[in-house]
Amino acid sequence: MSQENNIKEDEDKKNLEEIPKNEEKPKETKDPPDINNNNSSKTKLENKFAFWFRISEEVLKNQLPNKAIDTNEYESQVKKIAEFDTIEDFWAIFQHLRKPDSCKQGIEFQLFKSPIKPMWEDEYNKNGGKITLKLRKQYTTIIWEEMILAIIGNILPKKINDEINGVVFSSKKEFNTLQIWYKTYSIEINAELEQCIRDLIQIPDEVPLEVKQFFPSNKKEYNIPKRSYNKEENTNYEKHEKHDKYSGYNNNYKRNKGYYPYKK
Repeated sequence: MSQENNIKEDEDKKNLEEIPKNEEKPKETKDPPDINNNNSSKTKLENKFAFWFRISEEVLKNQLPNKAIDTNEYESQVKKIAEFDTIEDFWAIFQHLRKPDSCKQGIEFQLFKSPIKPMWEDEYNKNGGKITLKLRKQYTTIIWEEMILAIIGNILPKKINDEINGVVFSSKKEFNTLQIWYKTYSIEINAELEQCIRDLIQIPDEVPLEVKQFFPSNKKEYNIPKRSYNKEENTNYEKHEKHDKYSGYNNNYKRNKGYYPYKK
């Protein structure tokens, strides 16, 4: 009996030696995913973007009363949150950002194409301007989301999309503001961009938009003419009716309830 056991042990040992090393022990876990290969499956955006964040000088002074705040050092107050160039990375960042409706006074969020910085002096901004819209606080989040999705999704006419550098949200005391920054300040671009924004987020004609040049020249500025562009030539552009689907908007949204009119 002992001899038979010895023979069996020798055979088992021989069988084990013949098993390839990678089959000696079954794997309990899968190999970790290849990050580089995984990135190739993401949906690439046409441009690379970055989210930025800023707290106004007034808020900083209140929060840090004993610290000297240099109001001239605007660049030092602007902080980059993160960059992204895929739709998946955008949502990964965006879902962690505070919603504009819940932001306290003095908070700013900025979305800009990379490598553009949210400063007038930036090479891409210095010859341009901004269009400012005042918003009621309870409607700011959806309008902010609508605007940035249009910009990163490249659904605007190519000429307009190429002109837009970024968008800025600012929380004020009685209202919020949304600014669209663009690279070329001219009568033609101003008019086309204004009309495009009105169509995109359904701004009533009676709601004024403030158009401002970053570095005005000595030339006389003329009133911006109302001018519509040929939408049929811009096949990527679609007028959004999205707001009507949100609770609280419906017809009230189109009756100037979402916008805070300027005082004349």
